[in-house]
Amino acid sequence: MGAVDRVLRRHDIRYVVVGGQAVARSAATATVDVDVMVTTADYRDAIARLEQDPELTKAWDGGAVCRFGLRSRPGIPLDVVDAGAFAGLRPGAEFFSFLEGEESTEVEGIRYASPAAVWYTRLMTKRWRAYAEKIVTNVVDGLGVAVLARVEAIGRRFGTESALRPRLQYVQEELDARSLGPSERDAESSHVGRR
Repeated sequence: MGAVDRVLRRHDIRYVVVGGQAVARSAATATVDVDVMVTTADYRDAIARLEQDPELTKAWDGGAVCRFGLRSRPGIPLDVVDAGAFAGLRPGAEFFSFLEGEESTEVEGIRYASPAAVWYTRLMTKRWRAYAEKIVTNVVDGLGVAVLARVEAIGRRFGTESALRPRLQYVQEELDARSLGPSERDAESSHVGRR
């Protein structure tokens, strides 16, 4: 994380770590890549600045996600993510402010998204089924299923609950299939996605 932080700070890019590195603060994870979210207003400018950095190589640009490689850390990609992709009916800057102010924690000068925010972003991507399996693994590895209720609340806040609800239901069905069913859930999270 140190090499990524140095590059981003060198370019004065405000960011929050999302993805596996953020989840690793709360549960075991095998992820090595680094995902950082930036505010929509800064996204294109941040990408342009990072493209010029001699420590980075641009791998691809998917519009709302741009992947770089670190020359000093081969095999560890850096994905820069536009917060607007997760803002639903609200501006991307509002989602970033929410993430930074309410759903992240600062550790040694670096902001890490909460597990709920990471799960929310994972379930809002096109590859959500693959990420649903990671969420199930996170639960098996110790993150409580009650986090799913917070994911649903984020969806309500940003108007994405209709897209999110069947995805949360899928996660619950996968948990049920692994015998992590309602008897192991608290009352609040046992009805997530079933409203």
